[in-house]
Amino acid sequence: MPEDKIEDKAALLPVFLKIWNAPENLKYLSQTLIPFAPELVQVWLENHKKQGGRYFCALDEKNSILGVMVVKENLVEGFEIYGLGVLPEHKGNGVGRILVEHAAVIAADRGFKDINALVFADNTAMLCLLLTSG
Repeated sequence: MPEDKIEDKAALLPVFLKIWNAPENLKYLSQTLIPFAPELVQVWLENHKKQGGRYFCALDEKNSILGVMVVKENLVEGFEIYGLGVLPEHKGNGVGRILVEHAAVIAADRGFKDINALVFADNTAMLCLLLTSG
């Protein structure tokens, strides 16, 4: 997701904004602490493939999005988890772990030996998730 389907991008936009702009997440997902504007996120969704980005979503049985992970792949810079967020009502249910483990599978399948992730030192939940995921 979202690749090229307009409906995927349309479904992802409000979820992305809800996750990334939640006060408890914004301090970790925005280096400026300025909320992400819909217009900016729309540009990201339109241009993600050119920038080396891929979006992965954790879905429930009704195909509702529970969490989003953004990865970037570059043969020189490596494989990076660029962003990961879970809807507040689904935090603590293993959604983040599923996404991180999926990133590990994709990175290995693409020939990468490791995964880079920038994590703020006070984001203990993400640090613990990455460390316990190996």
